[in-house]
Amino acid sequence: MSTSRKKYLLKNTAIFALGSFGTKFISFFLVPLYTNILTTSEYGTVDMISTIGMVLVPLLTLNICEAVMRFSLDENADLNKIISVGICSLFLAIFAGGIIFPVTAKIKSLNEYAVYVYMYAVSLAFSQMFLCYLRGKELLLRYSIGNIIQTFCVALFNILFLVQFNKGIKGYLLAYIIANFVTAMYAMVAGNVFNAMKHFSFDSKLLVQMVKYAIVLVPNSFMWWIMNSSDRLMVTAMVGVAANGIYAVAYKIPTLLSSVTQVFNQAWSYSAIREEGSSDEEKYNNDIYNRLVVIVCICAAGLMMVMKFFLRYYVGAEYYIAWKYTPVLIIGFIFSTLGTFVATAYTVHKDSMGYLVSGTAGAMVNIILNFALIPQMGAMGAALATAASYFIVFYYRIRDTKKYLKLYIWQKRHIFAGTLLLVQAITMFINNPVGQLLLILEFCVMILIYVNDIKQLFFAVTKICRLKNKKEH
Repeated sequence: MSTSRKKYLLKNTAIFALGSFGTKFISFFLVPLYTNILTTSEYGTVDMISTIGMVLVPLLTLNICEAVMRFSLDENADLNKIISVGICSLFLAIFAGGIIFPVTAKIKSLNEYAVYVYMYAVSLAFSQMFLCYLRGKELLLRYSIGNIIQTFCVALFNILFLVQFNKGIKGYLLAYIIANFVTAMYAMVAGNVFNAMKHFSFDSKLLVQMVKYAIVLVPNSFMWWIMNSSDRLMVTAMVGVAANGIYAVAYKIPTLLSSVTQVFNQAWSYSAIREEGSSDEEKYNNDIYNRLVVIVCICAAGLMMVMKFFLRYYVGAEYYIAWKYTPVLIIGFIFSTLGTFVATAYTVHKDSMGYLVSGTAGAMVNIILNFALIPQMGAMGAALATAASYFIVFYYRIRDTKKYLKLYIWQKRHIFAGTLLLVQAITMFINNPVGQLLLILEFCVMILIYVNDIKQLFFAVTKICRLKNKKEH
């Protein structure tokens, strides 16, 4: 792997890390606030509203923000025309969002929050659109700063509305709405969107191309919503809103793992597009894939080792039981991360159909298993369904993307590591000091499995840093 490749990937990873870890650091300290001020039922309700908002945005905007990002990365892209299409989709979202009111009217627990759900979805559409435009222009530092601003505003206004004014659910949602609009305004200034609006240029041919790319991603977004979020709605319906509040906390823990790997996958997409057609493209992809496996397995093993101790002090006492669902969800998020990496091939080749078919397969498995397992096992059934659906998506994408490049996944050390993670997941249920000691020993074994890979990663990073320092001096 050439040094320039490494530097480009490392630079982008560092920039995305700035935004992601900054936001996660702030969010990390918000969970104790939520779990100590909101009851499990209230937290279950706000989680359900944010879950609905996530699926509404791609429906209301036809997912054009993804097309704005991808088309802006093309050589000789006309950025004014691209963002003009994006702005048109936002006006569509404002009017189409009216469908939220009759829908929420039929859901008893959401009826009084209809206006908040509408404003949450519209504000999220605005922030996502202009943040995607920053990514498309490769203004990645400004994009990361935008994410930090968004999370900082969420924290600031949540403290104000929940602690100072005791606004409960409405205060929680209002904090997100204001934060989203503030972020959208920042991204518009940072991306020079106002200048593009002065030179508004509508290109019907470009609109058709972008819609053709993005429209397929709408059902794909819905399928991913099913895998990521529908289980919480089904837990609410079948078990209760309080159970969903606990499960939602458990769901947040694996996102610590996904936030680390999401940073890498975001940066990797730029490198993959840049390397398309290179003579050693397949070897390069396999090298990066192997390093990603090392990172996710070690992070997952570490999370399982500290999980029960961590939750005992991190969340309110009534949420501590959430640890039971975390080992299954952590394993599921490993496959989600690896599946996202593999799907970069779809982005490179603008194969949105690959996203759709793989997402549909995972969503179908998720729904079937949710209906089968939640009535029998409660929230644990939802966790198992989520993990299984992520595995199906990963497996499908590995097979389907062979038409672009082949990844060699069946390596002995990866198989040993996967087996060890399953053993760790079972060990977590030995709820005594012996079980904790075993978790520590299993984590040490994981380090031994990947000790050579860790050394290679360390030397690669230090080499790049030394070269950078030489150039600066």
